[in-house]
Amino acid sequence: MSGEGPDQGWAGASAHREGRGRFAEERAAWEKGAVGEAVVGRVLDDLPGILTLHDRAMPGGSANIDHIAIAPTGVYVVDAKHYAGEPRADTRHGTGDSATRRLYVGHEDRTELVDSVRWQTRVVEAIVDDPAVPVHGVLCFVGATWGITNGFLVHGIGVTSPDRLALLVGSPGPLSAERRAAVHQHLRASLAAA
Repeated sequence: MSGEGPDQGWAGASAHREGRGRFAEERAAWEKGAVGEAVVGRVLDDLPGILTLHDRAMPGGSANIDHIAIAPTGVYVVDAKHYAGEPRADTRHGTGDSATRRLYVGHEDRTELVDSVRWQTRVVEAIVDDPAVPVHGVLCFVGATWGITNGFLVHGIGVTSPDRLALLVGSPGPLSAERRAAVHQHLRASLAAA
């Protein structure tokens, strides 16, 4: 349930705009990203009782938030990525509390994606400003190859597929429909469409 109005945003809009006017290789990468965002947007919009915002501008910069889902279990800040390869977490450089957990997709270190979602999540958390409404960050990989594990955490950010994202966001929780609507309206007013 996505809400109504021209400022709602649409999944993949800014990636599609960025792709225009670039060299063919860059354009193909941006278009692939826009497709991934559209897939995740449809998954979220099809969940009953979930309110969504897509392609919201980050305050004071050119970055955007792909998706925000307001669910019974809280607010989900979702960054969609269309990557091939298997996402996995790897712990390196130390043991116990000193170990560094990294995100890899295939053989590439993609931990910077986790850092970006953590930043987006902190911004949304500051806007929500209510300890009774948890804000969760999620990286959702479209087109990835999943092994035995489909869903894990890296530095508090969930990493999963669109199917698992639907299960996570669609879970029952304590936030009433009225509370979700109020949070949705506040976020919509606070974060302009990108």
